[in-house]
Amino acid sequence: MPRFEDNILGLVPKQEWLDVGNNLVINHPGDPTDELIGDIHTDNLVAYWESLAAEYNIPLMAQFHGFDTEAQTTFRAPIDTHNVEKGLIKVKINQSERMRALLRSGVQNEDLYDYVINDGIRLADQVIMRSKVAKNELMATGKVTIKENNLDLTVDYGVPQAQTGLTLDFGPGASAPVDEQLEAIVSAALAKGVTINGIMLSRAMLNKLRKADVIQRAINGNAMAGVLVSNADLRAYLNEEYGIGDIKVNDSTYGVPGPVVNGRPTVVQKRLFPVDKVTFYGATNGKLGDGLWGDAPESDVAQLMDAKGSSESPFVTISQWVEKDPAVLWTKASALFMPALYNPNSLFIATATNTPAEG
Repeated sequence: MPRFEDNILGLVPKQEWLDVGNNLVINHPGDPTDELIGDIHTDNLVAYWESLAAEYNIPLMAQFHGFDTEAQTTFRAPIDTHNVEKGLIKVKINQSERMRALLRSGVQNEDLYDYVINDGIRLADQVIMRSKVAKNELMATGKVTIKENNLDLTVDYGVPQAQTGLTLDFGPGASAPVDEQLEAIVSAALAKGVTINGIMLSRAMLNKLRKADVIQRAINGNAMAGVLVSNADLRAYLNEEYGIGDIKVNDSTYGVPGPVVNGRPTVVQKRLFPVDKVTFYGATNGKLGDGLWGDAPESDVAQLMDAKGSSESPFVTISQWVEKDPAVLWTKASALFMPALYNPNSLFIATATNTPAEG
């Protein structure tokens, strides 16, 4: 039977938390953004970011030289490390308060172990969800903002403003048909050396494309204008005409704390990826970047405080400590995380609009 450490009720052995912190990230149910921006643990976020940026820069051309002439000196591409080490995510829970409530409800001491582990899993899951919110914000805006808990940071990945302020107009008063707008975005990317090979959008935006009369005529002929294009036919059309073969429909959601109603907390549901955005991307081997997980501060100071951390480095560090006055056992999940984008020119982000007909 599992035993609490040091005979302290609720204190879980550090190896248990290590397994939780690693397995949850590796095996966590993903959203479509995880396929483009993965998860990697590194001991040095800045150094890893710099190596990624250097690896995926457009290669420079060397020049021919005459014999007995000095070689041209090249340069290193400047690397902006942004606020990459500011991405500390953490959350904690009063474990003693939780256990007292369970004991009053008739839960036996030997059953408390699973409840404590599940609390740790829920805390780690909240940390992981914040990482997914950051990835999706990068996909939808080209930036990551951290405006919470007295922080006000913007991680700017250098995606040009001309690429983040695009529109895709489905209205009858649009200046160009939808197919020409798609072609313009693909051509603009090519001019930057990027081949668009995928889009991320909501199902609502996918259906707008299926309902666009110019696309209906292009796929099924003029006589079929007004007839909804099938999902499969639209995907084939986008692939054949524009090289967009990877279509990721993203309607994933998450929750944030809402107001307390009648003494009970509520949860407000939000979308990970905006319903009105269409992000065009040029992925390299199916990837746009990596989610970099570093060592949380608890990993560095575990030996300097009465915390049950671990000398090993999981993606999410789960630690516990006891306060003596008042007597409280705390459980906390924390991680250092920031998504990295290989190529700032790989994203072209459009917002759907609907311009009415003139007159």
